[in-house]
Amino acid sequence: MSDITTLGIYPLQNSNTALIVVDVQNDFCHSKGVFAKYREANLDQVQQAVKNLSTLIRKCRECEIPIIFIQTIHSPWTNSPSWGKRLEGSGEKMRICPPNEFGSQFFTVEPQENDCIVTKHRYSAFVGTDLNLILRSKGIENILVTGVATNVCVETTARDGYNRDYNVVFVEDCCGAYDEEEHAATLNNIRKFFGTVVTSGSLIENFVHSTASS
Repeated sequence: MSDITTLGIYPLQNSNTALIVVDVQNDFCHSKGVFAKYREANLDQVQQAVKNLSTLIRKCRECEIPIIFIQTIHSPWTNSPSWGKRLEGSGEKMRICPPNEFGSQFFTVEPQENDCIVTKHRYSAFVGTDLNLILRSKGIENILVTGVATNVCVETTARDGYNRDYNVVFVEDCCGAYDEEEHAATLNNIRKFFGTVVTSGSLIENFVHSTASS
């Protein structure tokens, strides 16, 4: 199969590459979600990143690149005392991404029948999930990492992916944070130590080129 792109040092192919979409959910992205309502989070970059991501998802489907949606779920069964301390306040403010409720539902993006959904309960999509097994079973070597928030769950997932010997391709404009400096700091960190940082436009241009020449 022909290369999708040779950006950075990794030859990316349809057969060994997957798109990972982290935590694009209402509580993190929607104006009526917990982060906007109770933490007064600035959603501008987050929502723009989701728009960019929607285009990338569509292109990945056209190129038959596997797409894995990561969905955070918090419940009394998985919220340990130490984990719960990170959630400020009480009552409704503590109910971030509860099972089967508005906050945990996907924001704008919609997984399709052939996509995979992995449920996580911690920052990293690899902790306590089947993500590593799924990637190995599909012969995946390269992961295109996207989602929310850049400097928390997305970065933690990218780091864990690198530590498990995956080639990390961090798609900067398809990741969103609530603070520009925190977003930029993660990009710098990934670029220096954990992978390659690219734009969705550079990927899509190569997708088009590869499709035309295959």
